[in-house]
Amino acid sequence: MTAEQIDVDKMVSFLVGLLNTPSPTGDTARAVAYVQEAFAELPFEMTVTPKGVLVGTWRGERHDAPRALTAHVDTLGAMVREVKDNGRLRLTQLGGWAWGSVEGEGVTIYTSEGGVYRGTILPTTASAHAYTREERGTDQNDTNTEVRIDARTKAAAETTAMGIRVGDFVAFDPRVELSASGFIRSRHLDDKASVAAIYGALLALHEAGERPLQDTTIHISNYEEVGHGAAAAMPEGLVDLLTVDMAVVAPQQTSDEFSVTICAKDSGGPYHLGLRRELEALAQAEGLEYRVDVYPYYGSDGEAYWRAGGDVRVGLIGPGVDASHHYERTHRDSLEQTARLIAAYLRS
Repeated sequence: MTAEQIDVDKMVSFLVGLLNTPSPTGDTARAVAYVQEAFAELPFEMTVTPKGVLVGTWRGERHDAPRALTAHVDTLGAMVREVKDNGRLRLTQLGGWAWGSVEGEGVTIYTSEGGVYRGTILPTTASAHAYTREERGTDQNDTNTEVRIDARTKAAAETTAMGIRVGDFVAFDPRVELSASGFIRSRHLDDKASVAAIYGALLALHEAGERPLQDTTIHISNYEEVGHGAAAAMPEGLVDLLTVDMAVVAPQQTSDEFSVTICAKDSGGPYHLGLRRELEALAQAEGLEYRVDVYPYYGSDGEAYWRAGGDVRVGLIGPGVDASHHYERTHRDSLEQTARLIAAYLRS
């Protein structure tokens, strides 16, 4: 697969649209519909399972060693835990994020009655002109952080009269920005960047008049951030599961924002060595910029499938993402390298 066959502009355009489609874990139908519509131009049908997984199989040239690709569309987010006496909202977390990482972030509140409200995540002592430095310096948590709703409400009864209830979903603003130098800044590149890389690879094969060597199931999960996304909706008889998820860019990591990373091990242990060696050989043969890395505080949908009893070879690759679970950043080059490795794997 040559670099010219990956339509990077179209892949990035798809990614921007997906990033701007809210999908906190548990409320992912909008993003699933977006991906399903985009994938409709490919020569196989994607359907939604009862759990909400988007899944479809592209028939390959051979059928003796079926494969699957998985990436997740669900993101970090929050849910209303309490409507406070002052009319503001106390949150409970969806996924693993630090309270300080969302301070000052704009949010959208989706009510059970179909209402949509805007707001901001703030410390309860946000005003520098009303609280001392000591009062404002407290470590953030769910009790001293609240959502200020953009509505005329100063009491719990006024907020509930708007239709806002405990259990309503809260989505963080992604704040997508593309730079002239190729960087992509946004929340939720984990793991929408990987969904985009899968899209780019599949599109390249299709437009080149090719198809995968083996039957390949495309599996877009919707509960990865809480640990059980790919535990369901995989076909029987799989031999390989290639998980595509963000690579951790940070000090003491080998991953960067310009390469594709092949993960050797994370908090769940090592990935399948034979599949890893094959992916490394493919990356070398294709002349790709790639890294091999280990992640001590990371888990993937591939492990979720292993824990659910999946007897398959599992590998993990992905584009490099800086500041994971914060305001993240990657680069077009990393998306391209990841899409090229996926395409090479599918053709191998």
